[in-house]
Amino acid sequence: MPKRAGFRPPGVKPWTKIGPLGPFRGRLGLGWVIAPLVVGAVLVFFGWLFLFRSTPPTGTFVPVGPVSSFPENQARRVDVPGVWVARSGDRFFAVEQEDGCSLTFCRDRFVDCRGVAYGIDGLGSGGGLDVLPVRVYKGVVYVDPDHPLDRTPAPGPSSAASCP
Repeated sequence: MPKRAGFRPPGVKPWTKIGPLGPFRGRLGLGWVIAPLVVGAVLVFFGWLFLFRSTPPTGTFVPVGPVSSFPENQARRVDVPGVWVARSGDRFFAVEQEDGCSLTFCRDRFVDCRGVAYGIDGLGSGGGLDVLPVRVYKGVVYVDPDHPLDRTPAPGPSSAASCP
C-alpha cells in the first residue's frame, strides 16, 4: 500500500496529532477555538443591526399623527399649514393646497377653491396637487413638507365639481 502524501503546517512535528479543531488545540486550549466563534457571532449581530435596523425619518420630515387618527378613505388637515393627509387602504397620501386657493375634502375627493376635483391621491383630470413624501414609522405618520414631488399644474376650472 503506497504511503499517502500529506501536508502539515509549519512548526508542527510529524508525530503531532491533528484533530478536528486543528493541530494547535492541545497547546492553546479550547478557548482559542471558541473565542473566534464568539467574536464572529458578535460581528454578524452588529452588522445585521447596522444594515437592517429601522430608524424614524430624519431631515425635514414632521410627525403629523398616529396611523389610527386617519380613517380609511378619508382625509384630514394636519398641523402643517396647507397640508392634508389621506388614507386609502395601507397607503397614505399627503397633498398641499396651492397658495391662495383653499382645499376641502368631501365624498372621497379633494375640491379646491375653483371647484376642481382631485382624487384621494391628489391627481385630477389633466393635472394634480403637490404630493408630499409620506413615511410611516412605528405607527406614526411623517410628512416632508419641504420636498414636494413633481406634479403637473392643476387643471383649469373647466372640470368643476361641487361639494355639498
